[in-house]
This record gives sequence, C-alpha cells and structure tokens, in this order.
Amino acid sequence: MKEQRKILNIGLAVVGGLALIGFIIGSFLDQQIAGALGKYDSWFGILFTLLTPVFSLAIGEMAGALLFFMAKRDNKTWDIILRVLGALIFLGFSAFSIKEGIEYVEFPVMAEHEKTYKVLAIVLVVLIDIAIILFAKLAAKRGKIDEQRIVPTVIVILIIIAAWLFVSEVIKHLACRPRPRNIYLNEKIGGVVEFRNWYQWQPFFCFKEGMKDCKSFVSGHTFIAACTVCATPLLLSINKERSGIKATIIGLVIGGAFSFIVAFSRIVAYAHFMTDVMGAIIASCGAQAIIINVAPLIHEKVKK
Repeated sequence: MKEQRKILNIGLAVVGGLALIGFIIGSFLDQQIAGALGKYDSWFGILFTLLTPVFSLAIGEMAGALLFFMAKRDNKTWDIILRVLGALIFLGFSAFSIKEGIEYVEFPVMAEHEKTYKVLAIVLVVLIDIAIILFAKLAAKRGKIDEQRIVPTVIVILIIIAAWLFVSEVIKHLACRPRPRNIYLNEKIGGVVEFRNWYQWQPFFCFKEGMKDCKSFVSGHTFIAACTVCATPLLLSINKERSGIKATIIGLVIGGAFSFIVAFSRIVAYAHFMTDVMGAIIASCGAQAIIINVAPLIHEKVKK
C-alpha cells in the first residue's frame, strides 16, 4: 500500500504540474484561447458534457457494487451492513449520475432534442449500471476481490468525490466568474457581462438576477474528471489479479488522459476558460493528495 501511495503521489504531482503550466499560460491568454477554440454548439463539447459525470460517477457505482457482491464474511451482521451500504452507494451514485447527465442540456442546438438527450442519458446510465453489476458479481464469484482492501478503498473514493462537491462548489460561489458564453454570446445581443481574470473574485455575484450561470471558476466537470486520477488505480487495486504497480500506473494514465480531454472539451463548449479547467485539475489533485496521505494515518489510529 505504501508503494502504491508513493506512485499515486508522483502521478498527482505530474498531472498537477502539467495543469500548472497550462494555468500559467491561460492566465495571459484566457480570452484568446477561448475565442479560438470555443464553439458553443460543438458536438464534441456536448458529448463530454454528458459523458464526464456519467463516466466519473461510475467509479462510485463500481465501488458500491463490489462492496455489495463481496464474498461473505464470518460476521453476518457486519456482512449485512456492508451489503446494504454497498447497495445504497450504488443506487445513490446511479441516481446522481442520471441527475448530472440530464441537467446539462445547455446548448441551443439541443433545445429541440431535449427529451431525446435526456432519454439517451438515462439509457446510458442504465446500460453502464447493468455492466457494472454483471462485472462485480462475476468478480466476487471468482474470488477476485481483495476483501481487506475494498472497504478502505471505497471510503477513500467516497471522500474524493465528496471533495469535488464541496471544494468546487465553494470556489464557484466565491469566484462567481462569468463563463465565456456569458461574455461572447451576450456581446452579440448587447449584453454587459465583462471578462474577469480568475483572481478577480466577486463572492456570491452569481446570486444576482440574471447572473446564475456565472460560475466558471473552477470547472466542476473537470474537477470530477480529475478525481479519476486516484480513484481509477484505487479501484483497480481491489482486483487481486490487477493489483500492483503496473495497475496503478495504468490507472493513473487513464485518469490523467481523461482529465485533460474533459478540460479541452469544456473550453470547446464555451463553458470555461483555460484557467478554469486547469485550476480544477490542480485543486482536484491537491485534494486527492491530502486524502490519500491522511486516510492511512487515520486508519492506523482507528486500528490501534
């Protein structure tokens, strides 16, 4: 576990470091980059607006399903508690995934297809859920789940996702930065929303009339996507056959690549500036670094 934590820390430092370089570049070229890449009705942007929360929250669903289907323990009461907890986690993340998936019908081109979009989002979540259930059940049946690691791993994954909800929303409501679409689209219709740098915070400005959507810094989609940097290798480590350094590195690469693809998609969708998405990756990596290093210390104290 110590070796895995060391690799995770290195991975977080690499991803966070790359994001920091992008953040510095964006601090000087935010408007230019958004103007050059942004296309409000980009299907690439629309696709990842849907897929990001669905795929990211699927990690929580998988953790819950594995907890539910894990091999029975000698203590039946403890076994029942874990199974009920696993079912609640799975159902909770499934419902949350559907909510997040259908909530972002934010593109004009999608207006006439809103019902279709929402139905497809629900179908996608259901199909992923079915695949997760079948995989978790088969893995448990074949004895591939490491029972000693599943509970602490599930707890860490839950804390990481909770950090996304708390940290990203707190920053959003304190910064209240107008999104690129608030600026560029409003300019075409004579609006007065002006560009603000990432450090020019106006706390709770988004609660003013007509300013509800001014929550650009930081990107929530990118923050949750970056949570997969740690969550993916941790989830892979539950499988006895895939645990180890190789699986951790593979998980880090998948999580890191997914983070930057999502970051790019949010700029393309005119939803965020470069500093918004890179700041989200930095904040997410920082939160994960704290969690994975503090959690073992708490676990050791509880054991004593």
